[in-house]
Parts: sequence; C-alpha cells; structure tokens
Amino acid sequence: MLGRLYGIGVGPGDSGLITQKAIDIINKIDVIVAPITKMGKESKAFNIAKPYLKADVETVELEFPMIDLEKEKETLNAKWKENATKIAELLKQGKNLAFLTLGDPMVYSTYSYLFPYLEEVNIKPITIPGITSFCASAAELGVPIVQGNETFCVLTQITSLEEFDKYKELFENIVIMKPFSSRETINAAIEKYNLHDRVYAISNCGSENQEISRGFVKEDISYFTIILIKFGN
Repeated sequence: MLGRLYGIGVGPGDSGLITQKAIDIINKIDVIVAPITKMGKESKAFNIAKPYLKADVETVELEFPMIDLEKEKETLNAKWKENATKIAELLKQGKNLAFLTLGDPMVYSTYSYLFPYLEEVNIKPITIPGITSFCASAAELGVPIVQGNETFCVLTQITSLEEFDKYKELFENIVIMKPFSSRETINAAIEKYNLHDRVYAISNCGSENQEISRGFVKEDISYFTIILIKFGN
C-alpha cells in the first residue's frame, strides 16, 4: 500500500507557531524529509520541528541547491526529479512522509518544485499550511500589512528604481523576502521618497537572534530578512 506524503509548513522560526494539525501528523509520521541547501548543512525547518519529533523517527535529507533558477534551470530540474524519485520510493514501501518547509508550503517553497514529478507517478501530496514569514514579521513589528481597501504584493527582489516606481504606483504596501540583492535599490528609494519611517526590516523572525530595524537597510542584512514598505497612511 502506498504511503502518504504530507507537505508541512513549520512557520518562520518559533517552534511554538507550528499548528496543532502539523504537530499531530509529525508525531505519527514514519519518515521526516528535511530539505537542505547542500549536504552537511543543517535544515532550519527540521530544527524548528524537532521538539515534536518522535525519538526514533527516520530522517531523510534532500538537497535543494540555492542557485539561480533561470541560469541553472536544467540542473535544478534534474535535482528536483531525483528528490521526487527518492520520495516515491519511500512511499512505495508503505511509509508515511512529512516534507518540512519553512513558513507555508505554498509560498516560495522547495516542496512545490516536486509537484510535476510527483504527478507523473500519481502521487498527490497533502499540504498542511503554516504561518508565513511575512505574516509573522508583521505581528512582531506590530504593523498591519494591509488595511481596508489597500493592496500589497510579495516580491523576492527589486533591482532598479524604475521597477520600484512601478510597484509603488500599483500597491500601497510591498513585502520583500530575502532582500539582500535589493538593498541598494531600497535605500535609494528611501532617500528619493523620504520613506525613512515607512520601511521596516525584521531578520530571523521568531528566532533567538531576531533583529528589527527601520529606515535604511544595513549592508550585512541576514538572508532570512523581511522588508515591509508602507506607502499609505
């Protein structure tokens, strides 16, 4: 009998933010699938879920390289297919698997890259949502992302002031995830539009080393940083 695959969002960093439904599944699962950026590195998602794992649970680490999606698409597709094949083999053994993801499984998640390859072998995963990093960040900041009829967008980068202006015209609020490559553009926009009190940054949300700042984005910003820019009142 084919096992079940669960994609489980563990939230941004605080183990206490994992949902009860996710905990219930993690407690009875046969295999934990922990995504890592390269072999030998720890899985942040695994560490967040660790307090709820069975002592004897089997753990399988799968590598999801953090390389340019456009430039290295062929390499990434091959790796995703390889990982999907490994998962399928475990499911065929009748084992139930939980694939852990940071935040929510449907928002910029490595888990979603497996869907086309799992579909090829008729595997339909069950997704358990988690708290997104930007929602948790807004809660920590005490700053609403949107109110009333406002709009917002979520981006991974803004590379020019021209691009920034486009989004500024379309949305009252912008969320930028992992914004290191956007730092210079954001700082230039802060200067141009006098946004010093409207740009919020939170790094490592929910972790012991969480940092909050406002205004210009510092040079040594963490990879796990959320920027919230509010143009409205």
